[in-house]
Amino acid sequence: MSRLWRSPLWWAVAATAARHAAGAWQLRRTLAYLDSRPADPPADPDGALGSVTLHMVVPVLWEQQHVGPALRWFGDLLAQLPGSTLTVVSSSREDRERTVLLDQLTADPARPVTAARFPHLDDTILKQLQAAQQAGVLTRPAAAAVLERMPGTGEVVAALLAGGAFDSTRIRHVRYDGPGRKAAQVNAAVARLTGAGDRDFIAVYDVDSRPDPALLQRTAGFIAHRAAVDGELPCVVQQSARFVTAGTAGRGWQRAVCRGGARLQTLWTLRREIPSFRRYAHVTRQDRPMLGVLRRGLAQTVGHGLLIRRDILLRTGGLPEFTTLDDLPFGFRLTVDNIPVDVVPALATAAAPEHPRDLVGQQRRWFANYLDYPACAAAARAERAGTPAGRAGALSVAAYRGAAWAFVSAATVACTVAVVTPRTPARVRAVAAAALWLGCVTPTRMLAAHDRRTGGGQVPAGLLRQAAACGEVYAAYLLRSAGPLAALSTAVHRRPVALSPKTHHRADLEEPR
Repeated sequence: MSRLWRSPLWWAVAATAARHAAGAWQLRRTLAYLDSRPADPPADPDGALGSVTLHMVVPVLWEQQHVGPALRWFGDLLAQLPGSTLTVVSSSREDRERTVLLDQLTADPARPVTAARFPHLDDTILKQLQAAQQAGVLTRPAAAAVLERMPGTGEVVAALLAGGAFDSTRIRHVRYDGPGRKAAQVNAAVARLTGAGDRDFIAVYDVDSRPDPALLQRTAGFIAHRAAVDGELPCVVQQSARFVTAGTAGRGWQRAVCRGGARLQTLWTLRREIPSFRRYAHVTRQDRPMLGVLRRGLAQTVGHGLLIRRDILLRTGGLPEFTTLDDLPFGFRLTVDNIPVDVVPALATAAAPEHPRDLVGQQRRWFANYLDYPACAAAARAERAGTPAGRAGALSVAAYRGAAWAFVSAATVACTVAVVTPRTPARVRAVAAAALWLGCVTPTRMLAAHDRRTGGGQVPAGLLRQAAACGEVYAAYLLRSAGPLAALSTAVHRRPVALSPKTHHRADLEEPR
């Protein structure tokens, strides 16, 4: 045994097994939390939904194809939300990025115009650009002529609202003029809200978010429950999500990898995100500062399905605009200010990438949150927000979580090598096998059992299909670190991102697979 203690492989597999064992325990607790009904609204659903006023904000950038379905979805929701509103925020950034897009389309040497390279363009525009190529070369005048036929997202929104199909008194379009992205768009929309009360909620959604009435009803009941327990409305409420794909990739292995990536992201929500929110909310409500620093961890809010009480958003200065993304940095500010974040005991449905390249690209963007945490700590220190111990504790938790994500693929490979290598000591092999089982098989089976009880469809039924699902999760683990490594490479080489990152062809959430 003394030799094992000096073996890096032993420590790698032991740490992985311990983390997956803790994850299985947290998954069981989260599934029980989702099955609980302490926050159900009263029998009158209209009364429950009417008790909460939501001002929903949907930022859009290069979303010409998606604003129509989004307006129809949210417009139908407003019929069940008395007093609530919807603000769609377009951005002048899209106009400036058209010049960059034109430069890339006509760059020398010429490259094919494909959806993979230009996810900002819809199929019609792509086909017109491809047809305009002469001998594989796309001239600047020809490309400019095609792009001129593509209306901006703001123009599409304005035309839809002017058509009379939507309630213009409750749905409005705001144009943000500036270089910022999502956070700046949300802040601009909130600054222009009229008639909003301090206790109303700003509900941030993406253009492909699809919160259904059942989720909002459960959210309203949960908010009423927290208000009864705490004596006031909750400060921040998070709607977590499960992730699904539509299976639109052209090859079977691509669909399998993306299904595994979606399932693994769902497992992260259930094993890490929701337990973290619950622990954080519990500790922040206790008047024990030192215990809070040690136990509360770090609130990692997600920028869709995020409900923020208006007075809290104004008090914290809005969503942070100095970082690459807005969601996790906003959670850092909430953490240092000791503001509770409560998570709804229900799951929304979110679209997952349909192609492995988009999966890696999405994770690269998400990992940029972790690279921004030092800037968040510096900003909090400059504003004298929180305490030095609180800021250091939150930064330490962020470093641990970022490292765990960056090394998860290496840990999975280490466990695999330990299992298949004949000369591996028996104890190491047993722990490595347990780690793989706890990471891939146990959570998949637990989700399948939960789906059978609740009628969900996250994991397919049948032993062989569940075995295939376990294999897809394993493949997703192997790919999991690619996004963080790409983000680190971009940060090290300081490569500028000229165009806002996009994912091509979002899934239709009404037909998940």
